[in-house]
Amino acid sequence: TAANAVKAYRAAFTENGVIKSDRQCEYVRAIAFALLGEDESKAAAATLNQMVIENGCHLNTGFLSTPFLCDVLAKYGYTDTAYKLLLQPDAPGWLYEVGKGATTVWETWTGIDENGKPHESLNHYSYGAICGWLFGGVCGIHYADGALTIVPTPDKSLGWAKAAYDSPAGRIVSGWRYDGDAVTYEFEIPANLTADVTLPDGRKFTLAPGKHTV
Repeated sequence: TAANAVKAYRAAFTENGVIKSDRQCEYVRAIAFALLGEDESKAAAATLNQMVIENGCHLNTGFLSTPFLCDVLAKYGYTDTAYKLLLQPDAPGWLYEVGKGATTVWETWTGIDENGKPHESLNHYSYGAICGWLFGGVCGIHYADGALTIVPTPDKSLGWAKAAYDSPAGRIVSGWRYDGDAVTYEFEIPANLTADVTLPDGRKFTLAPGKHTV
């Protein structure tokens, strides 16, 4: 069972709930899959955040952990670090390949090296799993079992973001834009659906179908 899996993990890989590792992935997976208690997860997230910072805001996770890295950091209050990872221009980082003119996601962080030499696959989705956080974290769209919640996570370093998700219930849109320190949000809710929205300043409200600007 899941409970036994948690017990086995804790016995094998922690010391009373404390992870002993110098690898970011060990912290990401334990937090993301609820293998720790809540207080232990908070402590692990703080350690993970410090590890990322000490690594020059570079990730060193692999295919299994990278999809959850930014989400875990933001969930525990380290949104600034999550965005620094997202916008990291040097390898390993997503914007390195953008800077090289990529229109696909590469298999390795340096699919075209500093000398312009390509290697490995230049069309390989795995690191593109960051898109999950762009939709579910940055723009905050969560649709499951017929229920829609929107919890955006804006940050001035990005400036603006907008995501459209063609769900089984229809198109869901969530976006935000900075104007100085002020943030304007726009949402589009499909027919026969309502959205429970929570904003970073604590405002909570329910939106009816249609287009909304907040």
